[in-house]
Amino acid sequence: MHGLVELLVLLGGLLAATAVIQAAAARMGVPEATLLSLVGIALGAGYATFEAMVPQFAHLIFDPLLAPTFPADAYLWLFLPPLLFQVALSVDVRSMLRDAAPILLLAVVAVFVATGVIGLALGLIAPHGWVACLLLGAIVATTDPSAVVGIFRDVGAPARLIHLVEGESLLNDAAAIAVAGVLMAMLTGHSAHADWGSGLATLGYSFVGGLLLGVLAGRLVTLVLPWMYNLPVAETALTMALPYPLYLLAGEVLDVSGVVAVVSAGIVVNALGRTRLRPRNWMHLQQVWEQVAVVAGAVVFLLAALRVPGLMKGSNGSDVIYVAVAVVAALVARLAVLFLMLPVLERLGRGEPISPAYRLAIAWGGLRGAVTLVLALGVAQHPALPLAMRQFIANTATGFVLFSLLVNGGSLRRVIHRLGLDRLSPQQQALQQQAIRLSTEEVEATVRRIAAAFGMPQRVADEVNADYRRDLARGAAALDPYGALSERERLAIGLATLAARERDLIPEYGDGVSSVANLDVMMRNTGRMIEAARAEGRAGYDRVAREIYAPGPRYRVGLLLHRYLKLDRPLARALADRFELLSCRRAVLERLRAYNRLRLKPLLGEAMAGVLDGVLAARIAYAEEVIGQMRAQYPGFTAALERRLLLLFAVRHGRVAMEAMVADRMISREVYNWVRQELDRAWRSGIERPALSRVVLDASPLAGDRADAA
Repeated sequence: MHGLVELLVLLGGLLAATAVIQAAAARMGVPEATLLSLVGIALGAGYATFEAMVPQFAHLIFDPLLAPTFPADAYLWLFLPPLLFQVALSVDVRSMLRDAAPILLLAVVAVFVATGVIGLALGLIAPHGWVACLLLGAIVATTDPSAVVGIFRDVGAPARLIHLVEGESLLNDAAAIAVAGVLMAMLTGHSAHADWGSGLATLGYSFVGGLLLGVLAGRLVTLVLPWMYNLPVAETALTMALPYPLYLLAGEVLDVSGVVAVVSAGIVVNALGRTRLRPRNWMHLQQVWEQVAVVAGAVVFLLAALRVPGLMKGSNGSDVIYVAVAVVAALVARLAVLFLMLPVLERLGRGEPISPAYRLAIAWGGLRGAVTLVLALGVAQHPALPLAMRQFIANTATGFVLFSLLVNGGSLRRVIHRLGLDRLSPQQQALQQQAIRLSTEEVEATVRRIAAAFGMPQRVADEVNADYRRDLARGAAALDPYGALSERERLAIGLATLAARERDLIPEYGDGVSSVANLDVMMRNTGRMIEAARAEGRAGYDRVAREIYAPGPRYRVGLLLHRYLKLDRPLARALADRFELLSCRRAVLERLRAYNRLRLKPLLGEAMAGVLDGVLAARIAYAEEVIGQMRAQYPGFTAALERRLLLLFAVRHGRVAMEAMVADRMISREVYNWVRQELDRAWRSGIERPALSRVVLDASPLAGDRADAA
């Protein structure tokens, strides 16, 4: 019981300290990791003072944190899985797939390059052997890009650049941990990994095995999610049950990379989960995971920083030289990857160009963090290594982290400013000016309504509105919002925005109204529409949008089975899926027309809004043509599908209306529960698709077969 009390006190203190440090970092405008490390180091250095003044308090708080018997890898398996899983849940998976080659270069190849360059540079001056120096290189090769991502978002960096850095953060920990494990085995003489060939083979097995295991686990979770009865708490709990068992199963049982397994599982859940959950439930899941990751990341950083004074104990002047060499070698390795290898990928067509200024910002923003400290701590505690070697690796790695956080992290915002990355392009300035104008009009109308509701004089509202306009005008560019953007640029912006909005609306037609397979197809299609609109403009957008109307192989196979073997079910399923897809796509397009009128017209101008409305109207007309072909070819079956679809929408809207009545206290929870049971019965009876029977088939294909000719 006494140990449990100590643990609870320790947990409460860590959470309180984390909250205070996070608030202070936000107020001071410094990277959170930098402030956490400074506080942790200060607390670790002040341990002796606490022990002399209040020994009981010092032992109660610090002993569990600083005790050398506490295994270093416990930090990894306790905090790393939720951190990695949350990042995988929050990234834009489709954008990452588009930039898979650059991300793999930054996340995997860059780790090997940094390991080799740092190891070779230190091997020339350090007396501990090449393998030990390479191990040190692997430990400091992993980067913590959280600070640079946050600053990039603050200055409005391109979304693709942020995706590159986020993608790097997903995999470079796995690469560094795997390489460090192989090198450690070579140093300790582990028979299975004691040479380079077997070590590389083990590394490949670890990566591939972790990837396959994670994909399988993610698929299993997404298969179970729809059976959670749309309860956000149950759905979130199911995802939270995944990272820890998966990480331990991969590393302790199957001997594959637990980091890769957790990351790949998170990416699968991210890619498939939003079409299997209600949009509100998906948002709830994301918010819970974000809170978990923020707390876990801050706590592990604070705990690792507490150990810094102990790791630096016994350091001398030669350690300063080792740190300086390692810092220079790491920067050279990172610049080589960004300025020599990345352009090769761009010339091969494997990625869009990145400006030199952004490459410099990525290079300088490669901060080292908690994972490096934890790996260094593991080496410092390893009894099989000579004491001098352990001190060399621990001291150099710790000094490297301190330099990275204090120098790189402290100057990153100034570097970005000097590179001119915090200035908007003329096109962005034009959009900024127009967005400010539109938001100001809405705010002024709201202020006038509030003043009237409180019975305040109109002149007070006018004064507040004038102050508001003046404050926003200070940072706004004085540009013509329409003249600064060419017609082609406005069209590309409008089409990409419509496709992105379409992707956000599609999950609202899930929950049984449309099949999960249909939702996945529509989500993939809209993702391709965004890219096509940016790359090819209207022609690419229209081409990709038409692709979804063509009948798929399931319809053709079902038609053959029905015609020659008299099997109804495959064709009925294919027709029902096709009808749901077309109907939901048409409903989304109608909502997009309203969105274009209300939101994009004030932003892009009346003429461009008219062009966009014409694009949407043409898509709606084509969808209606294909649906009309289905009505003519299968009239009775299509009518049954239409009745089913309307019934499901009616039942779902009834649920929403009843929930609103409960929230407004118009009805009691008991009344709601009774009505919900009736609605659930209606849903179960309506969810069954009609059977295909006595249908007169037309040998001609559906209109979608002529999509390319339209």
